[in-house]
Amino acid sequence: MQGEYASFLAQVRQSLPGVEVLDQAEDRLIYAHGICPIEYKWLLQGPYPFLPSAILMPHSTEEVSGILNLANQFSVGIIPFGGGSGAVEGTVADHGEVMVDIKKLGGCEINPINCTATAGAGLTGAEFENILNEAGFTAGHYPQSYQSAVLGGMVATRAIGTFSTKYGKMDDIVNSLEVVLADGKVIQTHRAPKRSSGPELKELFLGSEGSFGIVTKVEMKIYPVAESRYFEAFTFPTTLEGLEAIRQFIQKGIKPAVIRLYDHIESISKIKKYGFEEGYSFLVVGYEGLAEQVELEKAIVHRVCGHNNGIAKGTKPGDDWFASRFSTKKIQDHHAIRGGTSDAIEVAAPWDCIGNVWQEMRKALEPLAREVECHFSHVYHTGASVYVIFHAVTDGDDYEGQKRYLQCARAAIEASLKNGGNISHHHGIGKLKADYLVREHGEAGMDVMRRIKHALDPKGVLNKGVLGL
Repeated sequence: MQGEYASFLAQVRQSLPGVEVLDQAEDRLIYAHGICPIEYKWLLQGPYPFLPSAILMPHSTEEVSGILNLANQFSVGIIPFGGGSGAVEGTVADHGEVMVDIKKLGGCEINPINCTATAGAGLTGAEFENILNEAGFTAGHYPQSYQSAVLGGMVATRAIGTFSTKYGKMDDIVNSLEVVLADGKVIQTHRAPKRSSGPELKELFLGSEGSFGIVTKVEMKIYPVAESRYFEAFTFPTTLEGLEAIRQFIQKGIKPAVIRLYDHIESISKIKKYGFEEGYSFLVVGYEGLAEQVELEKAIVHRVCGHNNGIAKGTKPGDDWFASRFSTKKIQDHHAIRGGTSDAIEVAAPWDCIGNVWQEMRKALEPLAREVECHFSHVYHTGASVYVIFHAVTDGDDYEGQKRYLQCARAAIEASLKNGGNISHHHGIGKLKADYLVREHGEAGMDVMRRIKHALDPKGVLNKGVLGL
């Protein structure tokens, strides 16, 4: 361990006795990786190359503040760590940094008048939702990492859940934040629903991936548990007809909770399972809310889908999707294959580009992968996102698997950027995709981000390297 880290940890133990310090080899290895395919390949290749010097577990905002104050004094690097579900090398300690695990930052207070809940940033999505459900509320935020991802990590990556069309993304759901800055100062953004008093400060930290501060509390909008919930499916002769139907009802102001359109290739197994029309694309739509609202949304969606050659297929396929919505088994199975790899590259584009983005990403990946699956599951007034999932296998070892992963990720991202899409819709950038950021933001945009980083963290204490900072 480097001298400054040893001195820093000694001071933490002395000045902050309530902070748990984990520095055994097995603890450092457990915390060293998220779920990025590259990190998985590092595990299989031999001794893990990037271990944190230690893991600190504070129990309060004050302890987080104390840790960062000492980190500045000793000029040591700090990496905030939540649920470990990050997929873009966002918590890699490639210089032996110390990790700060925020999962002890718990507690939750519900304000039924404002319809908000303020919770510790260390609560997982499932823990938070369970607390709300017991009181008759929901956040409507269900990412696939729901069981492990924590609120602070969801803020840091501008995360999204499967019910996003109705309830929004984390950047829509978050009302205010408590954040510890790199020098230990604490900022609480205002709780008013709207203001005209300068830039919105909470936006600095949404998507900042822990490089501008450590989120310690999150105030989120909540809703009464839905009175009615209904899932159904449609088929379309082509994927583009399905996309057009979605665009039309979204731009009419109809927002079902769930929209999930599988392209004609990923639909094959579903079409076969239910005996639907071969070659068609498959759409799941889920509604929830007041019973009258659900009925109205269903009627309009049926009408618009019918006008675009959609065929209603009843509730069974939609209910089946809901029951299996958290599964990522197929991706994990390919990681475990020697020389194999897999991932979901998720990007977004305007409506007039999204069709080309989907087709060109699929075309770029097909020569490199055994299988490519594509679906659209987050939509907006002006555009949509697409998941392009590749499952690749090589004849080589795990070094070859790592090389193939990077080839696939590069091909997918390049195809998105060339056709009007972006780099990431909600998984974030981390260090994995940092080199592409200038292509999305431009050099002037990157300079703005660098200036903000330097102003808030002049010593580069927090999560150096993510976002290319």
